[in-house]
This record gives sequence, C-alpha cells and structure tokens, in this order.
Amino acid sequence: MIVSLDGRHPFRRDARTASGQIEGPVKRPGERKRYVRPTNSQKKNILIFSCAGGGGHMSVANGLCTYLKEHDITVLDTMRTVYAPVDTLGTMTFGKVDGEDLYNFFIRCGWTNLIGQYSQGGKKYLTWRHGALVKLTMDFFRDAKPDLIISVMPFVNGALLEACEKLEIPFLVLTNDLDTTNYLTGVHPPYFKKFRYTLAFDDPGLWQKISEAQIPKEQVIITGFPLRPEFYTPKNIPALKDKFEIPSKKPVVMVFMGGAGSQSSYRYVRQLARLGMPMHIIVCLGRNERLKRNINKIFLPEGITISVFGYTNQIADLMAISDVLITKPGPNSVCEALMLRVPMILDKTQGTIFWEQLNIDFMVKHGFAEPLDDYDCLKDILPKYFRDSVYTDAIKKRMAAFSCERYDQTIVRVVKNMLL
Repeated sequence: MIVSLDGRHPFRRDARTASGQIEGPVKRPGERKRYVRPTNSQKKNILIFSCAGGGGHMSVANGLCTYLKEHDITVLDTMRTVYAPVDTLGTMTFGKVDGEDLYNFFIRCGWTNLIGQYSQGGKKYLTWRHGALVKLTMDFFRDAKPDLIISVMPFVNGALLEACEKLEIPFLVLTNDLDTTNYLTGVHPPYFKKFRYTLAFDDPGLWQKISEAQIPKEQVIITGFPLRPEFYTPKNIPALKDKFEIPSKKPVVMVFMGGAGSQSSYRYVRQLARLGMPMHIIVCLGRNERLKRNINKIFLPEGITISVFGYTNQIADLMAISDVLITKPGPNSVCEALMLRVPMILDKTQGTIFWEQLNIDFMVKHGFAEPLDDYDCLKDILPKYFRDSVYTDAIKKRMAAFSCERYDQTIVRVVKNMLL
C-alpha cells in the first residue's frame, strides 16, 4: 500500500466540478454516472475538460467559470469521469487509486525525474488508446449535447478534436503551460475549422514549440496567461499586511511550491532560518498539510517570523505583499507573480520537469527571475532582494513594461466568437 507523507491515504476520489456540481466520483472504473444537460435552454452549454494532476488545470477551470458565468458550465475531472474506463491503475485497484493520484503523490515527494518519466509513459499509453478515447468522448457528447468544448488539459486533445470534428462541436484548447507540447498530443493537420488553440504570450519561444503541429496561424489566439480574477484586482498592501498580521518593516519572503505541496517547502524554511537575516516568511503548503507540523518545529532565530498556510484561496493577496517569491517553476505561479510584479527565485534543486524548463528560460530571459540549483546558494542570492532596492525596482519595472494580453478580457471575446 502507498502511504502519504502526512500519514493518511494520499488519494482522494472527488471528481468535483468548478460550478459546484459533482461529475463523479466514479464508483468503479467505467461506472460513470449519466450526464444530464442543464435545463436552461437560454444559456449555452459549455463543457470544460480538466484534470486533478497538480493544481493548475483546475485553477484555470475555476477562473473560466467566473469569466463565463452567463453560460451553463460544467468542469469535468476528465480522467475520473469520461475517461475512467481507460485508467489502468484505477481498474487494477477497483477505483481506490488512479493515475492522477499517483502523479500527485510524486509531486508531493518532489520526484522530478519520475514525474517526467511517468508523464511520458502516460502520453504513450493514451496515444495507443486513441480510438477508445474518441469513442468514450462521442458517447459522452451525445448525452451532454454541448455547444462548446474547452480543454485545459494535455494528452487527450487529439481525441477531443476528432470527436468534436465528427459532431461539428466548436473546440478550444486553452493552454496553461508556456511549453504547450503536451497539449498537441495527437493533434495534426488538416484542422477542423471550428478549432482554436491558445498561447499565453506572443513570444518566439512559444511559437517554436508548436511549429511542428502546423496549426494555421489564424486558428492560434494569444490570450494572455489564464489567471483567476483575483490576480487582476488592485491590492491595498498595508491593509493586507494588517489582515494577515505581517510585520510592516520586515522584508517578506513567500515560499510556494504549488497546490499539491512539496517537501522542498520544509527545506527552504530550514535554509532561510539558518541565514539569520531579519525577515518574515510566508509558507503556502497546498494540500500537503503534514508539512505544517514539521515547519512549526523549525527553530527560528530572533528577527525571523513566519506565517504558515495550508491550502488557501488567498494566494493572490499573500503573493502581493511579498518582496520575493521562492517557487517551483510551474506556469501558474510564475505568471501570477509576473502579473503582481513580484521578483522570483525559481527552484531547480530537485531538477526540472521537462515541460517547465521553458518557464525558467522565459522568466530569466526577460529578467523577471533567477534560478536556484542549490539551497546553499540562497545566502548569496537573497540579500540582493533585501538590501538593493535598485535591483528589485529594476525587476519590477521590467515586469510592468512587459506587454501581454489581458486574459480576463480576451477569453470572453474568444468564447463569444466561437459560439456564434
């Protein structure tokens, strides 16, 4: 039996929709409850294909529900609902553990190389099961009768595209990685005229990643990175510091390793404590709650204070009051920091998942962040953010000058046009 780092069973079976509905949980692989289309015929029926691998995909899906609230929207935890019958691990364990559960377990452990290998194996497996995915998709669509399909997840878009083309359903792939290679699995010309593909930024490095797919340029849309509404809301920094009881005269370091959580959060706090520099540390642990108990045991010398948060929906506020963010190079966290103009130190101490390398390259190239290969290097890097206002001000100016689309505005226009 696999045991989680917090002593509990590490896997949850909540195939939850972001609109508050539950599409699942699936009792056993293949036993999917019948989808019932919303009865309000005045609204368009939009299905969002998402997944629970990591935290970014569901975060993007939740944001979409806010931006597109005039429509009937259902967010599917796809691998636990529509595609549950092809989940081999779920079948072998009678639905107790599935492939996404295992992936999230690897993330919490920080096993970067294994995550990459596991994802590549999953990609090959889903490519091999392409025909089964298409059949499952079309069966589902016949019940759901959607007006638009939006996918925010990788590896299954070839099957979704084929099903949408056969049934003449508009299809939007909304990419929430800068390296969107995984979203192109099984996607190839000729292209369905009602298909659209998004990129976050109009950057040569991002275009290069999709060049082999030969998607017609008029079917690629630059949307800005898919952030949730709270990242576009103006922040009152002094009021937020009072709210969270953050010392107003200390530099603030935020440690955030993604929604799934990671043991590296503990290692970073321990290393920061050893520096002995006055600071306040904000640690956001995601779903890895056991780390809170361990972090609270770390001895903090005089002058260092700390606030520890578990899974929270206040990331935007906490990030906004930080002077520097230490984070894994996931696309959501780095683009959130870019929007809030928070300088970044990007974690590479456990290696880098191959599709996140572009995130590092992009942020370093534009002067928004620097990578960290070894915890010991913090003693050389961090003082620059505390003592040199010219250094941090230059980073913030580059962030402010960076030209990009406002996703909260573009996505509404894109969906409206696709529903015409």
